Amino acid sequence: MEKSAEGDAARAAESASEADKPVAPPPISGLGDAANRFIASMTMNFEMWHDGTGYDLAALRETTPGEREAVETILIRHTPRDWRDIEALAEIDSPKSREAVKEALHSPDPKVRQEAMRHIPEDVDSADREKLLLHTLNTAGLYDGLSQAIDEAAEFHPPVVVEALIRGTLNRDGEAAVHFAALLFYIHGKAAEPFDWNQRPFFLRFNTADRAERQAVFRELCQTIGVDVTKYLRS
Repeated sequence: MEKSAEGDAARAAESASEADKPVAPPPISGLGDAANRFIASMTMNFEMWHDGTGYDLAALRETTPGEREAVETILIRHTPRDWRDIEALAEIDSPKSREAVKEALHSPDPKVRQEAMRHIPEDVDSADREKLLLHTLNTAGLYDGLSQAIDEAAEFHPPVVVEALIRGTLNRDGEAAVHFAALLFYIHGKAAEPFDWNQRPFFLRFNTADRAERQAVFRELCQTIGVDVTKYLRS
């Protein structure tokens, strides 16, 4: 039953994101085999989305300088912007590519932003990062960037981010609350990883629309991680 539900969720996510998938440009005459192999690898499919597979960087490395410039233009113009575009632009590493990667630090897409930060961490503005992360944690669904924001929060969690996670376990939808609770266990040293499967039964209790049940498990969470529950629940 659980596997069936997970399969349904994956299919739903695939259908929901179909319209947002970047479309690969057609092969370009005058470019060599390596360049066109790279362009062909920009075609998004379910396996790439599900497995987190990037574009064919090996083919990109085989291109000539002139071909790389043409590919760079394609990547910079590619919409909607995907984290794979940023990875490829970082591989090209020209002045124009570096500028595009820097601009991606302000992307509303947490996965794009995260990829940009991986390549130029020295240019990250903590205040901007915090603001964008909070917005995603407070509003996004699991298949709309929240999953990537949770990954980011596991590494970057100033007090305001921790506060958003705590409030989210009480007020956000069940799926988000489950992952927020797991991450709070990790941040407070109660788990060795951001989602401790040994404690999954407890986390799953947050996936309820019953307000009394949510408040009850929230009280247990606050007691475990050492947070004053009265700040969030007024009797």
